[in-house]
Amino acid sequence: MTTRTGSPHLTSTATKSKNKTITCGACGGDLEPDHPGIQCLQGHHYCTECSTHIVRLVFSEPENYIPLRCLECHIELISSVFERQLTPDQVEIYNCLMLRLAFAKNFLGEDERLDDCPFCTNAIIRNINASYIFYCDHPECGKVSCLICRKACPKIEDDYATDEEIAEMEKHFKCAELADDKHELDRYVELGQKMPCPTCGLAGMKDGACTHMTCPKCSQLWCYFCGKKVEDCERARDSNNGIFDHNHNWERNPKRCPMYLTQLSELDNRWPEDEFECLAMFHRNRSLRLLREAFEKLGEERIKQVDDHFKTTTTCGFSFKEILEEDLTLIKYPDIDKTRL
Repeated sequence: MTTRTGSPHLTSTATKSKNKTITCGACGGDLEPDHPGIQCLQGHHYCTECSTHIVRLVFSEPENYIPLRCLECHIELISSVFERQLTPDQVEIYNCLMLRLAFAKNFLGEDERLDDCPFCTNAIIRNINASYIFYCDHPECGKVSCLICRKACPKIEDDYATDEEIAEMEKHFKCAELADDKHELDRYVELGQKMPCPTCGLAGMKDGACTHMTCPKCSQLWCYFCGKKVEDCERARDSNNGIFDHNHNWERNPKRCPMYLTQLSELDNRWPEDEFECLAMFHRNRSLRLLREAFEKLGEERIKQVDDHFKTTTTCGFSFKEILEEDLTLIKYPDIDKTRL
């Protein structure tokens, strides 16, 4: 997720033909034509330092960035140029990600899924209704694992298991029973720490800059605070300053948003003055709001079962009382008739 309020610094090879240099599409630095960084088929180039950041971005959210595409034009990247940016340790991980997220999609039937061993690089195509107990047949692994909690299971060598092994396997059978609810609750927990692009769904957490976001995947301009794309943001009818008009008079219009989170403390003294403390408070509010939504959807009893087994909500640092009872008003305006939920 990146923040950009102006046009990207892009210069084509043709523009730089006189001095035989091209420009990095991220930092704007000059590059030689034979630079070792990433480049795409449309001629967008990235220096080695920015290429390293792109690699980290891909590895942080592979589901959103594989197949590999240019962050500017979204044309497929030259795979060999990307791969040469990787360290030896990253190559093996990258190959597994490509197998799971790119190649396997072309071979999986509607009734199949790709399961990967939590302890090695082995992956197997199995029936979609297959057991969540995974028996790895990799010669250097051979472990038995639960695909829900991603932990090892007892490897029972004969027809008889000890009481301890039976008790341990019963825990993993419970994992399978709660799998759907866990997946749903995990999704809410993850979304609490991110804001998704309203067009393509790419989610991430912003940095310390303004609330104007430009999606690196689809180039949509949107507001981080309300989550709306610029076309849907509340603005004056005759406005011509784009997303900046969404910030105008935000202090008096609950449908508009501040350009910087630090501005909130001027209106509502619950908000801190530090940018990153504001960001933490914003995502605390968002997390509690989403978890409350999960409680309403799944029911408190099912949530408690998942938490007892996986400690999902406990590890988030929120109590049930906070989730269900805390005041989640986002902005309290001086006018008591105005609140923003």
